[in-house]
Amino acid sequence: MSSQISPTFDVAEPFVELYRPHRYKVLWGGRDGAKSWGVSDALLLLASRKPMRILCAREIQRSIKDSVHSLLKNRIKALGLSRHYEVLNTEIRGTNGTEIIYAGLWQNIENIKSIDSIDVCWVEEANTVSDHSWRTLIPSIRKPGSEVWVTFNPALKTDPAYQRFVVNTPPDTYIRKVSFRDNPWLSEESKAEIRHLRDTDYDEYLHVYEGELKQFADGAIYGKQLKDAKDRITQVPIESLPVNTFWDLGRNDTTAIWFHQSVGLQNRFIDYYESRLVDLDHYVRVLKEKDYLYGEHYLPHDVNVTLLGTGNRSRKDILEDLGLRDIVVVPRIDSVMNGIEQTRQKFASCWFDAKRCEKGLDALANYQFIYDDKHETFRQTPLHNWASNGADAFRQFGQAWDGSRETIDIKFASEWG
Repeated sequence: MSSQISPTFDVAEPFVELYRPHRYKVLWGGRDGAKSWGVSDALLLLASRKPMRILCAREIQRSIKDSVHSLLKNRIKALGLSRHYEVLNTEIRGTNGTEIIYAGLWQNIENIKSIDSIDVCWVEEANTVSDHSWRTLIPSIRKPGSEVWVTFNPALKTDPAYQRFVVNTPPDTYIRKVSFRDNPWLSEESKAEIRHLRDTDYDEYLHVYEGELKQFADGAIYGKQLKDAKDRITQVPIESLPVNTFWDLGRNDTTAIWFHQSVGLQNRFIDYYESRLVDLDHYVRVLKEKDYLYGEHYLPHDVNVTLLGTGNRSRKDILEDLGLRDIVVVPRIDSVMNGIEQTRQKFASCWFDAKRCEKGLDALANYQFIYDDKHETFRQTPLHNWASNGADAFRQFGQAWDGSRETIDIKFASEWG
């Protein structure tokens, strides 16, 4: 189905709303959905009728070749708009004063704040844009009547673009999931590729062409283990047994805590908590408020490091002064990969409460190896990102828990002095 925008141009139904005013216009879904073509055509047609300043952005843009510059150039020719535009090496100018410019957000996010009078900001490949970039970019597109256009193929449910626009859709948003079925220009070759992938790898077909979310990040370190644990991610009861905690400490980074009970041969993870940019008393207060029957608290080796400005005290000293008892310091391991392997070996005994541990499970699913672009393979080195802290806290369990320790003088948190 299509609608006629003018006597000359027919527009596929999913893209008609691009020609009407909305603060946000979001097209997401599978590959070959013509999202980029639909947006390019709409921007070029609209900007040929009135002067507009358009910023085309993506998270990483090392050169103009990474941008949509070539796509816009080709669509100008295809639409017969060459008399309306002058295509330069790094920008496009309209004869009516329209200006189309490009920027990589990650490299230039602070400079984006000072870009003035943007009418439309088109964020392409938005699934890769960080939350920090979004939080800086959106308030910068502040001209009255300005719009933010977003296109992406979804990857994980934790991706900031998916959370910001699909899960928590802002007011005045046109949002549409599109697929290859919406593409009036789909070639026979593409149709054959789609059928082949559907017949040979249905799960990959669902992600690539239907826009379904991935369960795990590419290069997920615990991907196999989480897949095998599918039936053990459920509603987990809290027993009248000691609750042990496993920590990863951060200050500017996130501090993450897993809450664990040992029940027979099962290691049950009943809860998870994380926060950032708060002092240690915050976490002790959280533990007290949960009021579990606590056993031992496993913290990484750097809890013993003396901190400046604390009166020559370590974080272990501070936590103990705050009332946290039975701290077990997990020794430093010779190799993170050895710790990861120890953790993988223990996964088969682990159960997770799906609701209370949701954020922790998201961290485990997104904990991934660094991708080496040069050699086109994953290194055996974990990527340090938002998921690292939750995964590192879980690794303290993998490295330290043997199930043989007995806790003496167990008390509820509310009974701490």
